[in-house]
Amino acid sequence: MSLKTTLEQCIKRGQMMTTQIARAQFGSDDPSSRVITRRFGIKEAAELAQVSEPTIRTAEESGKLPAPDTIKAGSIARRAGYTIYQIDNMREVFGTRPTRPENSEPVVISVSVNKGGAYKTASSVHIAQSYALQGYRTLIIDMDPQATASLYHGYVPELHITGADTVLPFMIGECDNLAYAIKPTCWPKLDIIPSCLELHRIESEVYINHDEGKLKIEPHLLLRAGIETIWSDYDIIIIDSAPTLGVGTVNLVCAADVIIVPTPAELYDYVSSYQFFTMLNDVMSSIDLGGFEPDVRVLVTKYSNSIGSQSEWMLEQIRESWGEMVLSEIVRTTDEVGKGQIRMRTIFEQAADQRSTSSAWKNAVSIWEPVANEILNKLVKPRWGL
Repeated sequence: MSLKTTLEQCIKRGQMMTTQIARAQFGSDDPSSRVITRRFGIKEAAELAQVSEPTIRTAEESGKLPAPDTIKAGSIARRAGYTIYQIDNMREVFGTRPTRPENSEPVVISVSVNKGGAYKTASSVHIAQSYALQGYRTLIIDMDPQATASLYHGYVPELHITGADTVLPFMIGECDNLAYAIKPTCWPKLDIIPSCLELHRIESEVYINHDEGKLKIEPHLLLRAGIETIWSDYDIIIIDSAPTLGVGTVNLVCAADVIIVPTPAELYDYVSSYQFFTMLNDVMSSIDLGGFEPDVRVLVTKYSNSIGSQSEWMLEQIRESWGEMVLSEIVRTTDEVGKGQIRMRTIFEQAADQRSTSSAWKNAVSIWEPVANEILNKLVKPRWGL
């Protein structure tokens, strides 16, 4: 069997496996079939909608809100809890949806590092979903040809997504805005611009097209320019980067208001982040940012409490080296992220019967929520003057 035939079979079987998992979980491999079945109690709903429990009950009794869903436990009917879609409707009814102040701009957050295994995409996705859960209009831009962030939301490269559905046409001068690439997710306040392997063409074609006069924008400013064509509909934009350093990564830096660098609490990963800063500094030294300066923060990931782990010592070294650049919150290791991938549901999407155990799920939520909130409160809101 030739190598080409072998590779073609691998691709076909890989797509079949993804399709089979999606069909088992959602009944279809179409992204539109995905639904968040997680239910929230009235206390959680009130907190997310930023009203009191009595306000919700009164609105239901008056018809301002639909009557609550119920389930029967024996002869007694009780509340089934609220879906994220119902909570989103509550915000519209009560006028409590959070948003950036009028005349302010969306904040663009780039999650960037030059190696895999650092929790880059897991951080991008969980941070974005946390903001969507809170009601912020959020967009994920997947800039990684591996397209893991897209897979998280049901978009399978080469099956649902081609290069025409990504940022590629804009980046090589074939389109004048990014509206064509925006796709919905199962979250009511979260959209995505997906990715696929063809996105690697950015590295080989952008500078050539620029030299041939096909681009009206400087190569390093393309992504920022594209984002500004569609950002009026969003509060926060998250960019998931490729674990490389090229024109795509340079665009991420130039597009971002905030750069988050995931750094595992392990020696070689710390060295890799240091090298990332060094290489990025060399590349950026020849580029004029025009006074535009993003905030840069280090997010410590893969922190282990197990006996013999180097994580505690490494966290001390990272904080000693980079001081205030290091976020206070850390991402501890948990199997729940990996298990969620098998179910094709993140921890924020999982209903009670989709979790390993209640305690494991609560532990995972307690990891990601504080990280997202620290970035929101310390880096996003100050740019809105809040």
